[in-house]
Amino acid sequence: MGFVKNILKKLKKFYSFEDKLISELKHDHQKLFSLFNKIEKNIQKRNYEKIPEILKKFHYEYRLHIIYEDNYFYTYMKRKYKNDDKILEFINQKQEEMKSITKAIADFINRFDSIKEIQTEKFKNELQKLGKALKSRVEFEEKELYTLYS
Repeated sequence: MGFVKNILKKLKKFYSFEDKLISELKHDHQKLFSLFNKIEKNIQKRNYEKIPEILKKFHYEYRLHIIYEDNYFYTYMKRKYKNDDKILEFINQKQEEMKSITKAIADFINRFDSIKEIQTEKFKNELQKLGKALKSRVEFEEKELYTLYS
């Protein structure tokens, strides 16, 4: 299924509460971590030729997740908390942080677009940093941010 069809499939209604939203977002997180783990396993096995395709899939799934999260979660949260300046500021700050992470991921994918570059220590080091940042962000979302959704 194409990218646009996947987006349209997920973006049924804006602004309203969706019972399954948080479980779907958490499921997306698991898909992303699964792909991330595949990249790490292929590095360990020195199967560098498989990594570009996994990176491409990771980036695709990540973009789907972000579009879904922005259009459902953040849109709903901004509407829900429109009269609470403190929470609204917090939500806006977290969304801006996510934009920075999204840019870092896109930059990473664009920088390491060849097998030669993927075989470097720089790739491994930056992949580890990216993994730590993502893990930290996902833990925060699932344990704290998503609890505001109801």
